[in-house]
Amino acid sequence: MASIQKKYVGLLGGSFDPAHKGHLGISKITLKKLKLKKIYWVITKKNPFKNKTFYSLDKRIKFAKRITKTQKKIKLIYID
Repeated sequence: MASIQKKYVGLLGGSFDPAHKGHLGISKITLKKLKLKKIYWVITKKNPFKNKTFYSLDKRIKFAKRITKTQKKIKLIYID
């Protein structure tokens, strides 16, 4: 019987308005410290604690893609 490998993943949720080096830094540290296979950035439409977003969802997604393009273990999730 084949051995079953556990694959742990992490979730980092927020509006990422905009995504920045801080998000990237805590993601890299978390991947290493917790030995995660991947971390998913869950981009929300709106921060519930703010009246409005600074950038549109499309712009925030584009910027998050740009900042993570060389990071194979960081993936994006968003809902239109």
